[in-house]
Amino acid sequence: MRRVARKIRILAIATNDWCAVGQFLSALVQVGFDVAVVCPSGSPIQHIRDLGARYKYIPWRSRSSIVSAITEWLPDLLVCNDDVAVRALHDLDRELRLEGDKPESTRLLQLIETSLGDSRSFTTSRSKSELISVAQDLKIACPPTVVANSYVQLERHLGRLPYPVVIKLDASYGGRGVRLAHDDHELMGAVLELSFPHDWPKSLKQLIARYLPHPWRPRFPQKLSIQDHIRGRPANRAVVCWQGKVLAGVNIEAIETDSEFGPTTLARTIVHREMTEAAEKIVATLKLSGFLGFDFVLDGVNRAWFLEMNPRVTPACHLRFEAASSLPAALFSELTGEKPRIDVRQIPSDIVALFPNRVSREAQPSYFDDVPEEESAFVNACRRSRFFREIDWKAQFNRMAAQTLRAMGVNNTLPEGNNDN
Repeated sequence: MRRVARKIRILAIATNDWCAVGQFLSALVQVGFDVAVVCPSGSPIQHIRDLGARYKYIPWRSRSSIVSAITEWLPDLLVCNDDVAVRALHDLDRELRLEGDKPESTRLLQLIETSLGDSRSFTTSRSKSELISVAQDLKIACPPTVVANSYVQLERHLGRLPYPVVIKLDASYGGRGVRLAHDDHELMGAVLELSFPHDWPKSLKQLIARYLPHPWRPRFPQKLSIQDHIRGRPANRAVVCWQGKVLAGVNIEAIETDSEFGPTTLARTIVHREMTEAAEKIVATLKLSGFLGFDFVLDGVNRAWFLEMNPRVTPACHLRFEAASSLPAALFSELTGEKPRIDVRQIPSDIVALFPNRVSREAQPSYFDDVPEEESAFVNACRRSRFFREIDWKAQFNRMAAQTLRAMGVNNTLPEGNNDN
């Protein structure tokens, strides 16, 4: 794929209307890629300037939406905006292998593996519990973790867990399947909450879980990981990698998040050897390609504890600090053998407010507000989007639910967790 005459084509796949990937797409265009998107109608990212094409993603026709966009755009690489898109490509890879040796199937399989890495690692890359197991084998510091697949397995650990603990749905994302528990009672309540659909408001799930008839239980959620809670500061390493080698990366530490387990809103760039080496080891072991994010917590002595990996683009993937190349520029150089004529803007401060999670709120006296003013149509679409409306709606719903609980004489003792859910 080096020194091709035409521009390298990238197709970004978005199954939802998240705004955060918009600046990343703009960065890909700036460094010299020819970029198209397949996304739902109304998604703000379709307003990014200079996109080569825009295709419609239909949730109930997921495979055909993606395959049709690939067939028309003929990309050299695929990039995933979200975890559902990652799973869709993994499922497509599995289905194509069952279909036999058809020329069109072979081309698609090669494209998926070129974009994401060794297909034998696909299941592991989406599984929190399997990734922790891989990290432990690599001698990477991880919180002690137990895994449960049923109420019977879970109950074996009651009375023996070192509270507080963090409960995680195995294939959840964005903090939505994460809860904190301080005792067995809170643990069981959290498990009941996580049994309900992800898009239900958190306070509604708390209310239902609290008043379910005692003998009745919903179906046990997908595999759960129960980790010791490491107190500290959330941190993330965003990388771009190619065939098991990390090409470039950026480390950030969260100064502020939108909720206990939610996305970072205000971040500081840091240098941290443990985070850098942990990401390199996992990428090499799983032979991964593409853009990834690795989540850590930094404890009181600044030790990095690995928590999980996001096998997709993360909000830090477009950031460039100091004189280093951006992640999109590093990929461009790897694929073409040349440096891009233009790289993305350099962040002039080591503290950055991430758009769209945080937009010009009062806080630190000196930080860079990462609103992409050059993408005015995109910014305006973000501010009109459901993302911003849901923040206010969920906050109002949570307040009403809390008032209802208090009126019923019940103290809402379950941890706040993540307001995304």
